[in-house]
Amino acid sequence: MLAGMLLGLGASASWALANVVVQRAGRALGALPGLFWMQVAGLVLAFVVAAALGARPPALTAGDGAWIALGGVSGLLGYACIFYAFEHGRLTLAVPIMSSWAVLSSALSLIVFHEKLTAGQLLGSATVIAGAVVVGRNAQTAGAAGGGSSKPWLLASIGAAVGFGVLVPTMRRLSPLFGPVGTIGVVYLADLALALPLLLGFRVALPPPRGRAWWPIVWAGFLETAGSVCITLGVRRAPLAIVSPLASLAAAFTVLYAWAILGERPARGVLIGAGLVSAGIVVLAL
Repeated sequence: MLAGMLLGLGASASWALANVVVQRAGRALGALPGLFWMQVAGLVLAFVVAAALGARPPALTAGDGAWIALGGVSGLLGYACIFYAFEHGRLTLAVPIMSSWAVLSSALSLIVFHEKLTAGQLLGSATVIAGAVVVGRNAQTAGAAGGGSSKPWLLASIGAAVGFGVLVPTMRRLSPLFGPVGTIGVVYLADLALALPLLLGFRVALPPPRGRAWWPIVWAGFLETAGSVCITLGVRRAPLAIVSPLASLAAAFTVLYAWAILGERPARGVLIGAGLVSAGIVVLAL
């Protein structure tokens, strides 16, 4: 149990750093090109490590293929939304909303894996949702006061929460087949197989990064992959309903970074909402 919880915290640290790097990558290349090249980097890294560990492709059933497809769809939704939200929005507003993915993944664990939540964990889930709503309402108010609209990237933040909330239980289901590292590579491959025809169909340019622009892309791929490996290993040692909330503490770490380093100064309502999200996550993990 303790090892699973520590791995959940490791995922939160990796993803908190990834949130910052993803924002830079998206703003340097644009959301869709940044996402495409980040997943290419993550795919190469995951398969190289999996091959070095001696992983071999398993024989797959139709049910396994359906889970892979679900991982591709949910991963594409989550990553596309997070790149868009970070390109157009503020970390202190978007990240607390995205962190509510832990509530969805915990709920799915009850259905798919027959895990059980205590009354305290249900209270934590409600607190996370309340915090996300408070942040969302304040984001809309801030956008209206500034003469603009925060609605598109706010909706993208919610889409990221849905995508990752479905993706994490899916990775748990696939990890016995492909291993903790190979699972991430399979998800990235499924994402790209779905995204590439859409990008080409809509004639979205995908210029490769040049020079130093590669650094945030490679780091984003590495950190996202490391966080996913941590949570995939973590759910083998502790219930998903406990590991997911710990992993979503990345929200608190990211907001702290945005406040201390990037100089973002959220309104009082946003701080209250972010505090509720963080408190709910801690309660979920108890």
